[in-house]
Amino acid sequence: MRRLVLLGSAVAAALAIAVAAVIFLRGTPSPPTRVAPRSPPAAASLAPAAKPPAAPVLPSFDIVTVDPHGQAVIAGRAMPHDRVRVLDGDKSLGEVTADARGEFVLVPQTPIPFGDRKLSLEATGRDGGKPRRSADVVALSVIRPTSPDAKSSALAVLLPGDASQPARVLQEPDWAAKVGKLLSLDTASYGADHRLVLSGHAVPGARLRVYAGKTLLGNVTADPTGRWALASADPVPDGGFELQLEQLAADGTVANRIAAPFEPLAQAALAKSGTYVVRQGNSLWVIARELYGQGDRYTVIFSANRGQIQNPNLIYPGQQFKMPKS
Repeated sequence: MRRLVLLGSAVAAALAIAVAAVIFLRGTPSPPTRVAPRSPPAAASLAPAAKPPAAPVLPSFDIVTVDPHGQAVIAGRAMPHDRVRVLDGDKSLGEVTADARGEFVLVPQTPIPFGDRKLSLEATGRDGGKPRRSADVVALSVIRPTSPDAKSSALAVLLPGDASQPARVLQEPDWAAKVGKLLSLDTASYGADHRLVLSGHAVPGARLRVYAGKTLLGNVTADPTGRWALASADPVPDGGFELQLEQLAADGTVANRIAAPFEPLAQAALAKSGTYVVRQGNSLWVIARELYGQGDRYTVIFSANRGQIQNPNLIYPGQQFKMPKS
């Protein structure tokens, strides 16, 4: 998990519905002479077409917060009356039943301990069946107080399973909230094809311009809630660079500007050495999302490094993993 505040490297599950359009064509009426009687249409042709069953909705996160005492509140959506389980790696934090609208709220019985973790969701219908796993995960870091008088704080970043979608900060540390949200770059991560996906906050309706070094990544307008997100149209350059965010005035001049360093995953180094050195805050899911564009492909890395990885949810800074090209 890369931290920008740069904070890091809801959600509704995407449900594609196919709609069939039926067009009736009418020809010009023929004269009523010498028209042979027609047989009544077959009964089958009069029956309405059966609707395909709707695809099951994957569980998804809306809210993840942790208070200074470690007490978490986790809320989201699933199918109505689903039994939803919140997972910390492979460990269950608790189960709850979604209501008639598919909404659920879980308050785990035990506090969340300090450290980094990956949360995911699993849902099972009231009639049983195979559990459905969330496409998205939440990277959660509960930060230990720096002094006896300070309170703990937490960072929660939603990482979509679709790498072309921006990460989203669900909770930021108390110190970051004090900075204000007039203009911010909250998340930056690689999507598919080495394209950069960014998100942040600004004044609602603000026009923004985003650069990677001297390369213009694109223009975007903050929505009515002040949120903005941008995916670069082209792959970004290799190596570290500075991200710059400019807010434009009505006359097109720069009214406000912020900048932050960004250290991307070293794709060029991986191509030469075929290895990746684990950094603080990494997880197999995050590495796979940045390298392959899909977090759920962490199994490729796990399979290639079974000699070093006993538990795919436990990797350590300094480990060197072989990185398959695909």
